[in-house]
Amino acid sequence: MARTEDQVPEEDEVEEIRGDILDAILSHVPLVDLVPASRVCKSWCCAVKSSLRYLNKPKPWLMLHSQDTRHPYNISMHAYDTRSHVWMKMVRPSIKCMSNLKSSHSNFIYDLSSLKLSYSFDPLNLTWSHVYPPFGWRNDPIVARVGDFIIVAGGGCDYGSDPLPVEIYNIRTGTWHTCDNMPENLRDLQASIYLSIATTNEKLFVTEKQTGRTYWFDREIRCWSEPYNLNLGQSIVDYNIGTSNDDLILVGLFKHVQNAEQLKIWKVVGEKFQCEEICEMPYLYVDKLKSKSVEISSVNVCVLRNFVYIYNPLEMEQVVMCELITDGCCRWWSIQNVVARDKMLMSRLVFSCSDINVDELQRVMTSENQRFLVES
Repeated sequence: MARTEDQVPEEDEVEEIRGDILDAILSHVPLVDLVPASRVCKSWCCAVKSSLRYLNKPKPWLMLHSQDTRHPYNISMHAYDTRSHVWMKMVRPSIKCMSNLKSSHSNFIYDLSSLKLSYSFDPLNLTWSHVYPPFGWRNDPIVARVGDFIIVAGGGCDYGSDPLPVEIYNIRTGTWHTCDNMPENLRDLQASIYLSIATTNEKLFVTEKQTGRTYWFDREIRCWSEPYNLNLGQSIVDYNIGTSNDDLILVGLFKHVQNAEQLKIWKVVGEKFQCEEICEMPYLYVDKLKSKSVEISSVNVCVLRNFVYIYNPLEMEQVVMCELITDGCCRWWSIQNVVARDKMLMSRLVFSCSDINVDELQRVMTSENQRFLVES
């Protein structure tokens, strides 16, 4: 039978990709590139949502702020998308009027000086608030967000001043209030450098990094608990805590019988702070954290949901990551720090982590002076 003219296929005709095939393709696309993909048409927008919901869900981003140590203290920001395994640089106007950017309990970014307290709750730290500082000047205190309150504790440094004061800022009312002092046992360790902290919506947990002695502060009654010892029966030399899905997580660095460094993760349960081992870091990744000149003396951690990010503050070229899948089952990998080593020597690096979604990225990418550049 002869083919009619209407039956002859057009050379430029392309069959539309849709359904499960489109969802599967989009599951491999970096999150930042799903924003323009979601604008192609209504079916693509639905496919993006389906891919993120069922095939490759968004995962926390590791945020890296690099601040120059000289005036005007410019700040640049990089982000690692854990879902897509890509580093990006965020191009935006530099954050101004901040000289000592810091982070605490994984996802709270702030700057505290004698003139003001600046902080950001925004996932990408685009929006900042600036308020009057606490009444007394502090040197390196704990600064933490607990619900609608910001707690500033310890760090007293003036001669004759109280080194353990605690003040709370009510975000809703814009007022400061004084509270019970930090426990007396922390008198010689009240600076944040010696402590690891974690928060929930109700409590602030504080752990001495060298001993594991732990306290918690209840923002409702504004009092401190009695000390609890995270006694693991092992020679822990560095304790770090975080919260994973409202569970308290302990990351401990210790020495093996051969005096080799090792690292484990525990879940802290019960009113007596009992520790249940979750997993142990493979030696391959312990080696990645080591300094070229000295042994690992301490680590820092960021924890969000079931992801733990671990780095050596003295050797930050590698970041080791752990995904807590189920009890006793973890997935480990490492990434190269995208900030060049010569830049590290001239800058202060501040790590944090945030939950980022397509809607948040779309809000950022529609701004005229903000965009992402994929670097690796």
